[in-house]
Amino acid sequence: MKIVFATGDEALDDYVSKKDGILEVGRALYAEQLVTMVPSLKPDVVLFSETIPTSRFDQKAGHVGAEANILKIMESIVEEGIRVVMILNERPPGHPFLERLIGLGIYDLIIGDTIKVDQVIAALHHPGTRKQVKHLLRQEEELTSEDTYRAKEIKLVTTEEEKQEGSQRPISQRVFRIAKSMTDVSEKLRKKWEARGKENAPAPETTTMVQKSVVEVHKKEPEATPEKVIVLYSPESTGKTYVGVNTAIAAAKRLRVPVLYKDCTTTCKTKLWFNAPTFPFTLSDIPLTVAGRDAKPSAKIGVLIVETAKKDDIPPGAVVYVIVDSDYARQVIISKSLDGIQPAGLIWNMAYEEACHPQDMIPLLLALTLPYDREAYRDVADGIPRAFSDEALCDRLVKIIQMDPLHQYMRSGIG
Repeated sequence: MKIVFATGDEALDDYVSKKDGILEVGRALYAEQLVTMVPSLKPDVVLFSETIPTSRFDQKAGHVGAEANILKIMESIVEEGIRVVMILNERPPGHPFLERLIGLGIYDLIIGDTIKVDQVIAALHHPGTRKQVKHLLRQEEELTSEDTYRAKEIKLVTTEEEKQEGSQRPISQRVFRIAKSMTDVSEKLRKKWEARGKENAPAPETTTMVQKSVVEVHKKEPEATPEKVIVLYSPESTGKTYVGVNTAIAAAKRLRVPVLYKDCTTTCKTKLWFNAPTFPFTLSDIPLTVAGRDAKPSAKIGVLIVETAKKDDIPPGAVVYVIVDSDYARQVIISKSLDGIQPAGLIWNMAYEEACHPQDMIPLLLALTLPYDREAYRDVADGIPRAFSDEALCDRLVKIIQMDPLHQYMRSGIG
């Protein structure tokens, strides 16, 4: 039996590898290495423990977001037809993480704060079945025909919330939670609009005639086509906001042309960067406007920068740059998402020298490389906005706006 170890426990790996019938073909130092190791080594089994660091940048297990990253890695392994034996911390039955793993077909789950080595060896030699882990799934309540009908109605209403939260609550609890969350969101939005006085806020039913006229004039403002439309695209969290905000600042400062930054992501957090106390710029300092997906460029806008994770948000005729980082697993996902679009090139954000070069996975022109900045990486991961203070980097970002993709392709020889 050929095994790739990904436990982060050298003593365990050494002990198991010496047992009869086990042949070690590889040993991962962090979880994301499995994305490249498994297809090339083609083991029979991957022995995985969540105590292993998720990536080379996160040298501690259990960091925020680890479960989501582990699920992506497990999905890529299962797609290769490889069996996975997983050592996990204690979780209650019905936990979304356990349900997702079982849904992927991973039935060899060794769960507990104290694990015996014999359990691991037994799991390696004797594949588990879904029946053996069925007790880890949420137990459905017995429903009447009326409850079944009500459940179908509720499912239609709660689809988006279930996707976001991965909730698996009983029907009565879901209804209460949804009603409460919708009330909370409405109240927060109302307070936010009143506090900020946004010009493009929808007029309420009690709007005065003067307010209605202002809104109508605003709607009738002619939509214009900016001289340059740049799209920063990635379906993954690869630093689109970090690259985009600083590119917009560089264009506004260096070129002195009005810039509109459209944040089409679901979080739409770009404007919060400029409102953060730690951010060195404010929107009043430079000719830069930040807005959401529905914003329309006016005749005054010279450069439009669009940040998006969806191909549907890419306007026709835009110059598209794909934002990648040094995470190979994310590079694989991004490469599979490029069908139907024609990117002008790659922007390699937080380039890490020892990482896999993104052009090995995505054969596009490397338009710009932003070096790995440990302090900036940690700040952004902690939700602290960062802007470049390096003038040389600002100059390089301006070149993204000024670049002629066709000319660059002819010079690079990529085609």
